[in-house]
Parts: sequence; C-alpha cells; structure tokens
Amino acid sequence: MIKHKILKKVIFVPLFLLLVLAFTGCSGAGGTLTEKNNGESLNLEVNDRVNIELKSNPTTGYEWVLSEETGGSIISLTGSGFIQSKKDKELIGAGGFEIFSFKAISNGKTSIILNYKRPWEEEAEPLETFEITISVGQG
Repeated sequence: MIKHKILKKVIFVPLFLLLVLAFTGCSGAGGTLTEKNNGESLNLEVNDRVNIELKSNPTTGYEWVLSEETGGSIISLTGSGFIQSKKDKELIGAGGFEIFSFKAISNGKTSIILNYKRPWEEEAEPLETFEITISVGQG
C-alpha cells in the first residue's frame, strides 16, 4: 500500500507540474474548450494558445487521438496529459479528462480533430469525434 502511494506521487506530481507549466500563459481568445464547443469556430492570433479538455477513461483502452488532418503548419500541439476526476481520485480505473494544449503558429485556417478510439483498432470508427475550426490572423 505504501509503495502504491509513493509510486502514485512519483508519477502524478511531475505530470501535474508539467501540465501546469504547459497551460500557464494561455493568452488571447483561446482559453479552455470542452465537449460543449464541438463543431464551433474560433479566431486566434499567432502565439495564442487554446486548451481542449475532454472526458476520457484510458483504462478502457480508449483515448483521444489527434487526427492527421489537423493542420500542423497553422496550429501546433504543445502538450497533452490525463487528469483523473477529483471525485474519483481514490478509485482505480476511474475516468477523468485528457487535456490538449495548442499554440497558433502561423496565419491560416484549419481544424483540430480529435478521435476517441482504441489506437490499435486502426480500421474501427471512433466512438466520438471532437472537431473545431481554427482561423489564425483572419478575424
């Protein structure tokens, strides 16, 4: 039991610090988007940041995967991670949120597309898809 708690701290404390560093300094029109923003459009300026927080439970084998259709020359993924739900912190296998951080790097228009799927099931359709249109410097 003690080893489990120590291991938990060794893994989650650095991850938490990494996420805090990745998400600090979020500026501009971005902010944090959730499932409620699916299908919307967002105007950003170069260097603006946006975070996407989506419900997830990786113990099921499903995870949010960034689609290759996302325009990496316009918006860049700068970090990602999983945070377990606060109410279920003591439950093994409980769900939480995957958080993705993006930075606008050049003018243009693209979409951020995230698919909730099992990565090894290449032919299977995703359970869910999150898509948002991003316009950088065109607002």
